[in-house]
Amino acid sequence: MIFHFEILSQEQKNFKLEVELAEIHSFFDFHSIIQKSLGYESHQLASFFIADKKGIKEKEISMLDLGMNGGAYYIMQKTSLSKLIYSKGQKLIYTFDFLNDRSLIIELTDIIMEKNLSEPLVTLKLGDTPQQVLGEDVEIIDQESNDLQDDKTSLLFAELEDYTEIYGEMDDF
Repeated sequence: MIFHFEILSQEQKNFKLEVELAEIHSFFDFHSIIQKSLGYESHQLASFFIADKKGIKEKEISMLDLGMNGGAYYIMQKTSLSKLIYSKGQKLIYTFDFLNDRSLIIELTDIIMEKNLSEPLVTLKLGDTPQQVLGEDVEIIDQESNDLQDDKTSLLFAELEDYTEIYGEMDDF
């Protein structure tokens, strides 16, 4: 059985990604195909959430085992799609930027019974991909800014010396 998903962004209205995965694939496989197809760096944390009809998060499928007891909590590596994906129209939320609470909206648009798929497959990619992390503009640091940073660091240590002069040495415990 093959699951066909449509993935949309709330930020980039012209963005659309469609992927197909077999029922035996894990949520980590799903995560990997999204990351790879969007050109994202895989070191960033991400989670899937099973959402109800109103879009409220119900179950989390996380990259990390946080050792949470009870509750609806699953690990991407250990959870196959067939464990939590049941019917056409089912909604998921893929949070890829926790710091800024940014997500992609996923819907199961089709279930294909006759096919088998060994690897996840991107069937469509349109529009502008949302940035993985907001504010990714990296400044090139020149020697002057390194020197300025060193001066700031020196001032911090000077403040520590002033503290010692005012309050004396601290006793070791």
